Amino acid sequence: MIDFLCNVCGARCSAKTIDREIPSCRKCGSNVRFRWIVHALSMELFGKSLPLKKFPKRKDIRGFGMSDPGEIGYPLSKCLDYTNTFYDAEPRFDIQSPPVSTAYDFITTSEVFEHVPPPIQKAFNNLARLLKPDGIVIFTTPWEMEGDTIEHYPNLYDWQIVKLQSGYLVVNRTASGQLETFEKPEFHRGPGSVLEMRIFSKSGLLANCEAAGFAVTMAEDYPAYGIVWEKWSRGMILRKQ
Repeated sequence: MIDFLCNVCGARCSAKTIDREIPSCRKCGSNVRFRWIVHALSMELFGKSLPLKKFPKRKDIRGFGMSDPGEIGYPLSKCLDYTNTFYDAEPRFDIQSPPVSTAYDFITTSEVFEHVPPPIQKAFNNLARLLKPDGIVIFTTPWEMEGDTIEHYPNLYDWQIVKLQSGYLVVNRTASGQLETFEKPEFHRGPGSVLEMRIFSKSGLLANCEAAGFAVTMAEDYPAYGIVWEKWSRGMILRKQ
């Protein structure tokens, strides 16, 4: 058994195994990824790892989340100048067409960039543009250890998900007018929900970050809060240079 303190809700927990995605907190259901977001943000902002409930009230620290879970987003809004945003609900935010407003201290984006329409480099560039000098992004996305990033729909332009009796299709007309159809699209959180646009590779992801002007620090384990990563898809802290 692994004993730990959940830094999201404050519960004392025990778990046989610790997994990136499987809930392991008996109270709030947090997983490794959720607890790491809180840990990494605390280390970057305050220089020490604090449970979320002990974050100081610092309304001078400005940031926003990209579809953060409510267990994290709501407490952050109480202690920091923070707003949680969403792609398909208010307050809306599209990283490919962000607002003019900049000068954020931090951005949290977890399991979002695999769903962002291409070109993906534009999204990384916009992250950097929105930050103050030396601002940070607490970032997670699934990535593979080997190979290159695989773009499922590299020429996406005028597109729609279509449901047929035989299943779902992605139908796209490219910028040059060519019609494309793609069978068996991959969705996260169920059919027709959130379309997977790509599978990042580690080298491809690091190249995107470097091109946008980010220095990258890979997530480390922190067993006291039940943060034990496997080799694949560790979180990353992106710091604007």
